[in-house]
Amino acid sequence: MNRLIGRILATEKNPTTMDKFCFWTDKDEKLNAFDIVKIKHIEGSFTFGVVENISHITDASSFLTNFISSDFGDVNVEEPTFRVGMNYIEAKVSFNDKNLYTPVHNNSEVYLAAADEITFALGLNNVKNPLVCGL
Repeated sequence: MNRLIGRILATEKNPTTMDKFCFWTDKDEKLNAFDIVKIKHIEGSFTFGVVENISHITDASSFLTNFISSDFGDVNVEEPTFRVGMNYIEAKVSFNDKNLYTPVHNNSEVYLAAADEITFALGLNNVKNPLVCGL
């Protein structure tokens, strides 16, 4: 079974669209650029996306907030205030298994795609004469 890693984000300023979406993960989740993710979508379909950018965000309102909470720039001071943080991932839609390219919905489940799903999402599952390349 695929591992649940996050949920879709859709805000007024950053809505999901037919070709892109964002999602959150735990701050310690390990992802890489070009990883393929799978999202539960409408009518029992799944939308697949390619990770394009990974950011980390906290509840600090500005860079100055972090500087001040470190005793005005003392690099040896541990922050007395715990910052709530998360990873924010931007991804491009690559495929929907039922050709439903409406935007994915807020709070939809995001999973890491399995190897066979990656092949399917990239359109490589019906290659008749695969050619191995590289050494």
